[in-house]
Amino acid sequence: MNSPSSTSRRRFLQATLASGGAGLSLAEILRQRAYAESSGISTSDTSVIQIWLGGGPSQFETFDPKPEAPIEIRGPYSAIQTKLPGILFSETMPRTAMTLDRAALIRTVRHSTNGHFVGAHWCSTGYSGDLNRSTHPSSGAIASRFRGAVNPGVPAYVLLSEEQTRNPEIATVMGAAHLGSQHAPFAIMQDPFDKKFQPDKVVRAASSLKLADDLTLARVSDRRSLLNGLDRFARQADATRAMDGIDSFTQTALDMLTSGAARRAFDLNEESPATRDRYGRHRWGQMGLLARRLVESGVTFVTLNTAPDSLCWDWHRNIVNDNRPADGSDGPSRGMDISGPPLDQMLSALIADLYERGLDRKVMLVVWGEFGRTPRVNPTGGRDHWGSLMSILMAGGGMKVGQVIGTSSDNGEVPTSRPVSPTDVLATIYRHLGIDLNRHTVTAAGRPIPLLPDGAPIGELL
Repeated sequence: MNSPSSTSRRRFLQATLASGGAGLSLAEILRQRAYAESSGISTSDTSVIQIWLGGGPSQFETFDPKPEAPIEIRGPYSAIQTKLPGILFSETMPRTAMTLDRAALIRTVRHSTNGHFVGAHWCSTGYSGDLNRSTHPSSGAIASRFRGAVNPGVPAYVLLSEEQTRNPEIATVMGAAHLGSQHAPFAIMQDPFDKKFQPDKVVRAASSLKLADDLTLARVSDRRSLLNGLDRFARQADATRAMDGIDSFTQTALDMLTSGAARRAFDLNEESPATRDRYGRHRWGQMGLLARRLVESGVTFVTLNTAPDSLCWDWHRNIVNDNRPADGSDGPSRGMDISGPPLDQMLSALIADLYERGLDRKVMLVVWGEFGRTPRVNPTGGRDHWGSLMSILMAGGGMKVGQVIGTSSDNGEVPTSRPVSPTDVLATIYRHLGIDLNRHTVTAAGRPIPLLPDGAPIGELL
């Protein structure tokens, strides 16, 4: 009878060293890279950071203010000049305004729903889907399935998020759907009732990072002992031809797995105090810094979900904080003066950092939510759902930056030039990652599903 340790090793090897949800085996990734290089095919090391503003950020209070409109349209904040002459931002985003020469602003993204779940599903998957039921894999899961991690020693898809407490079904749009758990995100959740970043949760998650079956980084830190044990198992199995032995690719893959690269990627203590201060010693600031560390270490897709329950940006009650209870059924009472400063600090630091560290061609940054907000301020001082127009910010990715794509109507209601769909944004992301838009996923029933139902990369960015 096999011992539990032998069984564990067998499962580990039969799983072909699958890495933390990356889907492709580490050894297979290495073989594919070797084949690509020998065939003269360039390999890609591109990655994406998605900043998700769940709930639907207001275009007026962020990237498309309307200072000439009546007060009931323009809202309570003033407009300020950005780094691009004649282009205005809300006064709540002063630092990001000064980075616009390194970013591209799209003011005309639109779709046809005002529902949180359907809108979020549309932007995350390219499909509008059914109410409260995720039917397609997210862009992060697609990246895991068709690209895997840049560095096989880290997960392909990481989700940094607040815990879901109110509307957990909305958070499922960031999942893998029929691609299965091997392409689900490696998730680190923060307590939604604690404004501070919680590094202990990152440490705990990283220390138990799943490598294959029941082997974790914490348990395979002794690399030499693990390899010796696997060698013994290989020799024993050789007599029964259960496996052909550990080839050089598998050996290299094991070395990557056990090098501690993943744990180091999640360790913010390796950053200088000045860098941590630059991003902000608050939750979004430190999560933004962690996102940069992850893509720099080889993670292909990182989503920073600032509001998985769609509450943080869902300002039905009021645009400015007036200390009313934040847990009403019609949305929280937080406002841009609460959410704006930490977002502005994190975004401006992240954009600057990507360019200063030479990551601006490798890493694409996408900042968006599921829709915009109504042009007219409602009677309680808030704005409601508006799928007809939203503004999004993109940076890096080797894109043509320092530009604004599309214009909206004087009252911020609809696009007046160059409308852009969520599928266009996703097509741009997939192109950056080197994912063929003609690929399909396959459901459990064997039905092929196109990656996107329509859409094309945004030509002005290319």
